Amino acid sequence: MNRDTDNRNGERGSLSQFRKNRFFSGKLMTPRDMDAEQAYHAERLHTFARFVAGRGVVYGLEVQSINDTGDGLEVTIEPGIALDGNGRPIVVDRVTTASLPHPSGDELSLYIQYDEIALEPVPVPNTDDAIDDESTANRTLESFELTYREETSDDRTQRPAVEIPDIESDCPDAESVSQQLLERYHDQYRSSIPSDSETGVFLGSFERTPDGDWTDSEASAPREFVYDHDLLFGTIIDHITDTDNPHRTPVEREPPDIPDDITAVSDRLDALETDIGRVKQDQAALTRYVMRKTLTERARVFDALAERLERRTSEGDGCRLARELATTARTASEQACESEDAYRRHVQHVLEQLIDLGDRLEGTTTEASLERYLRSVSDLQETLEDDGTVLALAETQDRVCEAADALEVLVDIVPDE
Repeated sequence: MNRDTDNRNGERGSLSQFRKNRFFSGKLMTPRDMDAEQAYHAERLHTFARFVAGRGVVYGLEVQSINDTGDGLEVTIEPGIALDGNGRPIVVDRVTTASLPHPSGDELSLYIQYDEIALEPVPVPNTDDAIDDESTANRTLESFELTYREETSDDRTQRPAVEIPDIESDCPDAESVSQQLLERYHDQYRSSIPSDSETGVFLGSFERTPDGDWTDSEASAPREFVYDHDLLFGTIIDHITDTDNPHRTPVEREPPDIPDDITAVSDRLDALETDIGRVKQDQAALTRYVMRKTLTERARVFDALAERLERRTSEGDGCRLARELATTARTASEQACESEDAYRRHVQHVLEQLIDLGDRLEGTTTEASLERYLRSVSDLQETLEDDGTVLALAETQDRVCEAADALEVLVDIVPDE
């Protein structure tokens, strides 16, 4: 395939394959070889940046001010980075003021473009008339240039509008949805090379006020920005984790039909009472389930803790208390779950045993795991004193079980005889 020489010079054109230098022992390195080495890496970077990241501002580049002077306009921009239409990075490393010619009108749109500046002129040695110039640049600075058009830009960037598959009818699972979504996007936006020849990055449109100052144009199109991975990933995570209303769609309930006679009103009230009764029954069943579940979990956790403590020859009281806590949870499960008051009294009774166990475990477990256990027991005591709901009490008791399950029992050190 022949190379596209326009692409080599940074012009936007068709795709071309990358040609890289090949090194071998004894190769005579010429400026052409060095140029090829630089061009290979630059063209790869620019091509992927162009087609993956797109064109626009990556960071900063806000326009600080535009001031009229006797010689033209002084435009001051902030530091920042942009990618132009060829995928080339444009870097402004400090607050920069550039001079531009006076516009003929009162409106302009400002752009930043990639530019190169030759630096460090050095003399050219005798090359048998191969080069006409007596000196050439030793370095090239990748810089930028500010330009403007005497109009207010309203060319808004066209965002990809991809038809999302219908999960219920078009495809049965997430993998099929993903495949169809990618295929539709590819067919719509990746089937041909973009023909847009614009390479500059739009920074904003401005208009002159009656007093001679320049200000942002209200009719201006928004600045172009590059969608970086953090933005896209953060948006996806926010969408996935928002189970209530991920699209931030305002929900308006339709007003219920208002009965127009006494009989209809009575029927409606009866239906509401039935619904409320059903909700209360469901809530009571859920509460009983949660209370019973916490007692079952406590029995399992403290049985396991007793077994770990039993392996220590020097530990007796801690093992006994852990067994008692497990036994109390099993024997009292039905009676303690008869009502919320009964459950609360049961937890109050067990609290003393939990505190006593913590005192007995000092020196038996690691300090960090024991500290976590004591803190969870303290939280349980505060919930009881604050007369928290049964669900809050059950949640706190679960944290006690988690801390007890995580207790790290120290190994006995057997003294030498």
